[in-house]
Amino acid sequence: MAQTKQQKEMIALVALVVVGALVWFSYFAKRGGSVNAFSTRGPYTPIDAVSYEGVFKDLSETQSTDYKPSGRNIFIAGPAPVAAAAPTAPVEEPRPIFDQPQKPPEPPPPQLNMKFFGIGTLPASGPRRAFLLDGEEVRIVTEGDTLRNTIRITHIGNDRIEYEDINTGKKNSNNLEMPPPA
Repeated sequence: MAQTKQQKEMIALVALVVVGALVWFSYFAKRGGSVNAFSTRGPYTPIDAVSYEGVFKDLSETQSTDYKPSGRNIFIAGPAPVAAAAPTAPVEEPRPIFDQPQKPPEPPPPQLNMKFFGIGTLPASGPRRAFLLDGEEVRIVTEGDTLRNTIRITHIGNDRIEYEDINTGKKNSNNLEMPPPA
């Protein structure tokens, strides 16, 4: 017997309703009624409170103590300085426990190994474009373009192109170079 699409949908709906009802009944059957957090199962018994007189006595004793520094700086690693009575021999200057690490040298400014030989704009109010000669290849770049994944063009002027290294943030510039006459 062939069932229509509407009959198949009704069978699926009935099956889903039955599964939903089973889940709902199993969820509420586990609770066993409403149990309030304040309800108890016997007579009320107060908690056994501890006398805090000893705690307050110890607290008042610690509050009445005065801080007396020992002369040691807790922010410097090493033993506390010892008071010397009279130096008999020349005292060598103590070497620091931890040597300060040397800062690495500043990276050199980025170098654009291309020849800047011209500028131009296509539309009247369009962005400026710089013409760079990379060996035999001519590259046309605008402000914001990235070359060789490390150098970003920041400004194109009439006679100068400015760029920065993306990794270090160092900036540099190249002047306009006229190609040799042919």
